[in-house]
Amino acid sequence: MPRAKKAKPICFFVTPIGEPESAERKRADQIQRHIIHETLSSRFQIVRADELPHPGSITHQVIEHLYGSALVIADLTGSNANVAYELAIRHSFNKVSIHLIDKNDVIPFDLKDERTIVFDSSDMDSVEECKNSIRKIVEAILTGKVPYRSPVFRALGVIASSTEEQGAFLDKIADQIDSIATDVSSIDTTLTFSDIDEIDSIKDAMAEMSKVLDDLKDEVEKISSKLDC
Repeated sequence: MPRAKKAKPICFFVTPIGEPESAERKRADQIQRHIIHETLSSRFQIVRADELPHPGSITHQVIEHLYGSALVIADLTGSNANVAYELAIRHSFNKVSIHLIDKNDVIPFDLKDERTIVFDSSDMDSVEECKNSIRKIVEAILTGKVPYRSPVFRALGVIASSTEEQGAFLDKIADQIDSIATDVSSIDTTLTFSDIDEIDSIKDAMAEMSKVLDDLKDEVEKISSKLDC
């Protein structure tokens, strides 16, 4: 029996959609067909809100895709309210997203610090540069070596993180505490058997331990301040 093909991860395209035959709908179709599909369809299933096939609340389905999709690409052109709302939801989950905008438009103030691909859909060279930029960003994402931090996560830190990320942070603290305990034990042993010539090495070990403690204290204070808000 032939093995079933593994489903592709989803790339959810967040964009102004507009009414059928409208300029917004035409742009959404063109960006999806000529940029996103051509660039990512070999790796991702491209999904857009108006193409969702399942019955039920479209808002619920959109939020599920904003949370569960491996990638979100958002077209910021036109300062569309739905796009801003959906992108904010994605950011609140600390999930990776790629932002696009037309060269004649202005990046919204709250997103000005986020990397945004600016391009001219009427210029073929600009379109190719946009596609190449998307490819490079996706390649970096897929390596897993470039951790993503949304604006929400950067502002709130560990408070905004997932359960898994909070667990990883606590594991880091536990490792640091173990390291400190080992250093203290080593210093106690050294002091017991040391002579004056070994004082410098003891000082170095104490300085390193002090640095670890200071770093740990800073992290704990950050968490405490967020919990107190």
